[in-house]
Amino acid sequence: MILDHDELAQAIIFFGKDGLISKEMLYSEFEALLDGYVPAQEWAGQQAKATFVEIDSKFRVRTAIFFLVGFTKKGEIEPSWNIPLNQLSNNAMRGPDMGAGPIRLVCASQCPIQYFQESLWDPTLNAKSNQLNAIKKAIQRNKLAVQFRDNPDEELAPAHYSGPSSEQLEKQISKELRNEYAKEFRDHMAQMLKDQRLRTATILNDSQKSIASLKIEHSARIEEYRGLLDDKNRALQEEKDRNAQLKDTIEGQAKKIEGLREYFEHKLEKLEGEGESHASVLKENYQAEAEAKVEAATTELREMLQMREVELLYRNEQESQLRDEIARLRKQNQALLTHSGDELLNHMVAKGISFVSYQPGAGHITIPVADIASYMENPVAYAASQCGVAEELYKAWLEHYQAPVCTAQDDEGNLCSENIPRIANPADFHCGDQDRCNEHKELNSGKNLKLVSG
Repeated sequence: MILDHDELAQAIIFFGKDGLISKEMLYSEFEALLDGYVPAQEWAGQQAKATFVEIDSKFRVRTAIFFLVGFTKKGEIEPSWNIPLNQLSNNAMRGPDMGAGPIRLVCASQCPIQYFQESLWDPTLNAKSNQLNAIKKAIQRNKLAVQFRDNPDEELAPAHYSGPSSEQLEKQISKELRNEYAKEFRDHMAQMLKDQRLRTATILNDSQKSIASLKIEHSARIEEYRGLLDDKNRALQEEKDRNAQLKDTIEGQAKKIEGLREYFEHKLEKLEGEGESHASVLKENYQAEAEAKVEAATTELREMLQMREVELLYRNEQESQLRDEIARLRKQNQALLTHSGDELLNHMVAKGISFVSYQPGAGHITIPVADIASYMENPVAYAASQCGVAEELYKAWLEHYQAPVCTAQDDEGNLCSENIPRIANPADFHCGDQDRCNEHKELNSGKNLKLVSG
């Protein structure tokens, strides 16, 4: 590839999972990837970290844009990828000096268009692994075989000096050198400050991502433990109710048996004078009838328990069949939505149209073609997944976000309705804590209060 001396060469550099450069290509080759002519099998089904660079005729980096690009299972770039590299380059901010003065730099912590910030990444700038230095060395090696034509106007003209004496000339040169060194020192210090700010912004961005990930994990664990606790409490209450029913049944049978015993004892007392033989017969009859009653009561209880077990088994089978039927209908619905709208949606994406939805807590979400059906089926669940929280937690947070008041109730059903701070991030929200005022928080209130749920 041969360019004029005043042109800038454009290239794409890919980084592997180890943070080292794994592949270099000219921008024209990357455009062939975008058009689907040449798939990249080594990135199939993965998301790659790439850098768009512009190079001058002295093989110095002038522009660097650090962006993410996803690949399909066939090794083709995902159709929803639409990062305007040239537009970002034109609006880029100043970055470190890589040999030709401050470069134009675009990354996650220094993005001129905030809409594309989630599609960018920050380079590593520490002493052990400085990815900007790696890019600089790769460009100087010139594996891409980029060539520039010589500048025909670049000639060395002889210098002719005349005029002041050598002493005056020495003073003048000394003064100019001091001014030049002072200017270079100021420029060097200013560039060092800019580099330090970039490193600080990169470290801060990584820290915020780590904190957000830990918050999401902590929130998920809290919700999981709450769910387990609710299941245990429900099971315990069911066992208490079942034991109470059995106790009532046994007490009723015991009362019946006690009544029969009193009845036969009374008959025995009347017939004692009729002889021991008659009394013995009556006692045997009494014992036989009592045993028969006890056996009948026991059999009745066993039958009741067996019937309950059969009913539970039948209900479980019905629930399983209904779940299978719902799953089948959902798959059919998904297939219909996918096949009926695939051609139109892909055509719209090919024309540069993106599907963006605003959801509280998640902000503006770019929806890939493959996710449109699931988004239309349940936008709330889709927004919850984008925020990294469960759907029930997202719904509870949404009620709080729309009306940030204390939701505690007293025993008479009266709402507290005290104004409380609004939690902007669903991952930071916990039921019973952020939706309560300081007096009614579950962790420090001993009153009998309950949360109102919509």
